[in-house]
Amino acid sequence: MTTSSQEDQVTANKKASHEALTECLLKQFYFCGGGVGLGAAYGIKRRAGAMPMVIGGLAGTAADFIYGYTVACKDEAQNYEKSKSSSSGPPLL
Repeated sequence: MTTSSQEDQVTANKKASHEALTECLLKQFYFCGGGVGLGAAYGIKRRAGAMPMVIGGLAGTAADFIYGYTVACKDEAQNYEKSKSSSSGPPLL
């Protein structure tokens, strides 16, 4: 049987790991910047308008999140998954 202070500690740990993962993932922007830059160069060279920049930015953003979750923020992601699965109650979103 858990006490209220133990439940508060579990909730605090979940929140801390969630915030650490969020902060780390939001620091990933390199692929997005590269995608927009390459898309701009392609759009200017081929006179294709802004669509290559948009596509490059979206693809880069997806790559940033994938890279961040699996490589750059691996420890934070593991801590978040561990805290999410070890505690009871609704997930913290």
